[in-house]
Amino acid sequence: MKTPPGLHLKIAEWMPENGEAVSAYDISENFGITIRQSRAFLTILEKDNAIETRRGKVMPATCHNSHRRSTKTIKVISIDRDIIAQRRHHYNTYRHCPLKSINGLSRAEKWEFIIRNARRRKK
Repeated sequence: MKTPPGLHLKIAEWMPENGEAVSAYDISENFGITIRQSRAFLTILEKDNAIETRRGKVMPATCHNSHRRSTKTIKVISIDRDIIAQRRHHYNTYRHCPLKSINGLSRAEKWEFIIRNARRRKK
């Protein structure tokens, strides 16, 4: 099941409305995603430099079948909308080099091309 793009931003905007630290189980219930996906979104929110988060209490696991003994909670402090807007405008600004066909090259030119573009492995 794929999640829609930008769902972590919707989750980040929903968290302050809740008013308290949120666990992966809360996100799973409100957004209809799996627990594993909601844990991944919590990690994404923690690592995102546009979203300031604070870890809450570590809650004991509520599910008896859970292999984890505890669940972390996160609270969103602030969202920097300027950084997010810059990301949307400069999403694919890396330098793109189109592939060149080597069909028209001679055997010697092909070997020269291969050697020139080969990357040496570090030992």
